[in-house]
Amino acid sequence: MVDISFQSPLANQVRRSIVPCLVLMLLFTGILPEAEARQLNESEIRELLERAEEKRQVAEEAEARNLYRQVLNLDDRNFEALWNLSILLSQEGFRQEDERVMRDYFEEAKSLAERSLELYPDSADSYYAYGVAVGRIADFSGPRERIRLSEEIRTHAEKVLEIDPEHAPGNHLLGVWHTRAANLSRTERWAANLLLGGAPEGASNELAESYLKKAIELSPGNILYRLDLAILLMEIGRDEEAIRILRELLEMEPKEKDDPDRLEQAREMLKDLQ
Repeated sequence: MVDISFQSPLANQVRRSIVPCLVLMLLFTGILPEAEARQLNESEIRELLERAEEKRQVAEEAEARNLYRQVLNLDDRNFEALWNLSILLSQEGFRQEDERVMRDYFEEAKSLAERSLELYPDSADSYYAYGVAVGRIADFSGPRERIRLSEEIRTHAEKVLEIDPEHAPGNHLLGVWHTRAANLSRTERWAANLLLGGAPEGASNELAESYLKKAIELSPGNILYRLDLAILLMEIGRDEEAIRILRELLEMEPKEKDDPDRLEQAREMLKDLQ
């Protein structure tokens, strides 16, 4: 017998699919006042957002993305769904092997971030989501396009911290920007000279270290932040400090979906340094 009790997963799924349709039907027929319809809609959205956050906390990102999409189907202006879905799409796109599929993810992430910026220009998270999406696009662009997009990333990362200096992901994003901009390859330097008249102004390894350490201070359990600090330290020849950071992060428990891969990368880096 199929379980359709009130608490069963099937019953919950049926309820979530039927309630919005029922609300619309009652609204259009005049049976349900608009204010009450809005209240029911908001209740459904709150539930979906809570479930999406729960899924994110246990690294079930596909389920979280689906829940955020359901929210946007009910309210295409919802701030939490817009910027969170943008970030999740940027992350999932980076895992794809087919570059065309990857770019589709990144372009959708950018589109959602642009929408969030348009509607919520005073939110640090809107600027952060846009910076991440553009950063991912830049990662798979040629040197000239990468240098051009680099200025967009920097502008949006700096805006994040202008709004909220304690924004851990924003500090990380700007730290990574400084790491890359201060250590351009020969081809990238040529492109920077052509487009900007030189390397990005103000980029420095000192600022990269400062922002990355601030991100770690704000979010000490984040593996990625420590990994990127170790990468910077290796880049500037401070191998002993990089070894210490790598050993620290290898003692940490994975929390995010990509953490096992990051830990494996850290092991390989440590092996090369020892």
